[in-house]
Amino acid sequence: MKTKSTLEKAVKFVSNCKFIFFSKKNIFSKNIFNLLCLLITSIAFSQSGSCNSEITIDGENYQKYNGFEVSFLLQVKNTGSNTDTYQLSAENFSNFPENPDGSTTKSNVLMNNRLESKNYAPLNKTLTLSPGETAEFYVKLSLADISNLDQWNGTSVTVTSTTCPDSKSQTVVHTYIPPKKTKGIGFTVPSLDLKNNTTPKTVSAFYYSM
Repeated sequence: MKTKSTLEKAVKFVSNCKFIFFSKKNIFSKNIFNLLCLLITSIAFSQSGSCNSEITIDGENYQKYNGFEVSFLLQVKNTGSNTDTYQLSAENFSNFPENPDGSTTKSNVLMNNRLESKNYAPLNKTLTLSPGETAEFYVKLSLADISNLDQWNGTSVTVTSTTCPDSKSQTVVHTYIPPKKTKGIGFTVPSLDLKNNTTPKTVSAFYYSM
């Protein structure tokens, strides 16, 4: 994934090099500048291609809220060519066409979120991975307002390279909050059939290159 800022700088530098190359200099200076332009451009493109990442969901990309907390297990993989440190973040997100059951996202509710490592320890929101290495972590969601029932929530989880900040990968997890509580703990099962209206795994993943 080539980042926009790196490419723009590379193109600008090449343009400057061409100006110098075609100016009235001696042949030795021209060759030096031509070699320098090629070297800098190669380094820029190599660096931008080393910051790739991939984020996937282990299981379905939706869950039903049980009255306490829902938990999604996610995996992030360094698909670049160099060791990189990634910043993890999660936030409420409604910028998708519709919820898994086909309903509009206009009434989606907010949920609190927190990140945990695979061994249930608090996560410092950064992961350092070698090329090809994978790490797992949880995003856990709880309802911000218990009066908001029979609604959906969308939460985006984003992985950002600290080496190339414009290199990001993102996926969205969905949570359904049922309409009312049962006599026991938690909520009733919703009448909609989620499995017939959703696509599992990472179909809701978006990859950004700015």
